[in-house]
Amino acid sequence: MKRKVLFVGAFKDKANDGAVGGQMHACKSLVTSRLKEVVKWILLDTTGKAVPPPPVYVRMFSAFERVLKFAALCAFKRPQSVLIFSGNKPSIYEKGAMAIWASFWGIRVVLAPRGGPIVEEMQQSKFLRKFVGYAIRRSDYIVCQGSFWRHFFSAQFPENNAEKFVVIPNWIDVDKYTRDDSINQNIGEVRVLFMAWMHKNKGVFDILDAIEQMSVPQQKVKFVFLGDGLHKNEALERARNLSDKYNFEFPGWVYDEEKINYIHRSDIFLLPSYSEGLPNSLMEAMVCGVASIATKVGAIPDLITNNETGLLIDAGDSKALARSISLLINDPSLRERMAKNGRQRIIQNHSIDTAVERFIKIL
Repeated sequence: MKRKVLFVGAFKDKANDGAVGGQMHACKSLVTSRLKEVVKWILLDTTGKAVPPPPVYVRMFSAFERVLKFAALCAFKRPQSVLIFSGNKPSIYEKGAMAIWASFWGIRVVLAPRGGPIVEEMQQSKFLRKFVGYAIRRSDYIVCQGSFWRHFFSAQFPENNAEKFVVIPNWIDVDKYTRDDSINQNIGEVRVLFMAWMHKNKGVFDILDAIEQMSVPQQKVKFVFLGDGLHKNEALERARNLSDKYNFEFPGWVYDEEKINYIHRSDIFLLPSYSEGLPNSLMEAMVCGVASIATKVGAIPDLITNNETGLLIDAGDSKALARSISLLINDPSLRERMAKNGRQRIIQNHSIDTAVERFIKIL
């Protein structure tokens, strides 16, 4: 008999404003994986409405409504396990309340915190830290996206059994990203891709600062910024001031095959974020065979070994970013080596089949 699992996560194709994110991919790919052969899913969707989010009072009302619905599902559907994906604050308050409630019903609780900013948020709020600690104590397993997160949570809350913290690295359907050789490759132009929220915390302005410092042959490079968000207009204005040196493209959000085609057409991928969990966008770039540059935050060092599967820099270091971009632009053989190694890293460690096996054990 299939085990009934109440899954709290993001299951829509995109938010109301067209935005997409790694949590959507992670949740939907689990639901459609071969887990469905052993699990009967009960889904509670908590997809964010937009970025930036709506006012706090609107979010609080929606969260309260979802917690009540969660309690009703626990009471009437009687799941044997709950799998709860959470983001950063205030998502962790909502999802933590759900985990605590389910534990009092004697339901197995698997909590998956996936918000990079939670490190700084817990440092800034003693109440949040105590709340997270209590939610973790009431949970049976904590899914950590990498060794960084297992170390972080076990160090923050040492009173818990270390076996509670289970590493299930973020996953990806490798076959979906197989290169289509019919896609036109770049001729005489290096394409550099950024694919994330247009927000300063994602490092979008660090990229533009780095571009100002670079010196490579005119018109040899095209920078593509995929995404939308709070700081897109400001980034566009900055890019216009640099358009005499380089080419720029701002397509907004793109989806499915079109997104994959953009990645395949790229030579270099940038993700200079200030905080991350274990980003899907970076995995997508690496599995597509694109040499990547990213910051040493969250579990990114689990993906990138510096100078082997990509290049790592410190967050906010636009000079290092400029040097790294210039290095990869001017050294095609280095790009090719890192792209090949990066793809192998994802195939070996981040396939969805590996993740499914680990979820079966803890659910």
